[in-house]
Amino acid sequence: MDGKSSSQKQVSLKRSGVEVPRLSELAAEWQTKKYGEQIQDQVLKDKILIRIKEATALIKDSASKQEGVGGDHVYRMEWDQLYDISANVMDEYTKNVDTILTQLDQLYRVCIKHLLETQHYVLLTLQEIILVARSVFLKDSQTGATVVGRAEEWMKLKEHQLDRKGAELDRSASAIKCAIERLTAKD
Repeated sequence: MDGKSSSQKQVSLKRSGVEVPRLSELAAEWQTKKYGEQIQDQVLKDKILIRIKEATALIKDSASKQEGVGGDHVYRMEWDQLYDISANVMDEYTKNVDTILTQLDQLYRVCIKHLLETQHYVLLTLQEIILVARSVFLKDSQTGATVVGRAEEWMKLKEHQLDRKGAELDRSASAIKCAIERLTAKD
């Protein structure tokens, strides 16, 4: 029992030749202001953080020079606007489909009304029914193809815009890479 109690009273545990302090002791050390300030000073003096600050300053300087010299505007991807535009395309498509369905319904009513007025509804043959169905399908298909074609054209334009944005991001990434390489080469 004395062996166990003495090991429990030890300040640190030894595992594979490395002293590991107890959690309660670490917590007590961290609660003192002096120790916390020492750790903060060490972190702030770290070379990596200084280099990151320098890299950030270089990137900001480079961006301000690009905007000032060439008058080029730095484009940013407007995700909300992209979402709104795609939602508007879907709304427009829905409106077009509703309009088409309304027109088809009106056409159907006119055809039925005409057949009832002329009393030819009894004489309506299978070929006539197929002809009306084909013409309705053809009109619906043409209108649908037009709507889909417009949507495809819009998507191609957006893909082209996204490609340009990707190229801009690639250029920005290479500028950042060069800045970081210059900072690391100072050693």
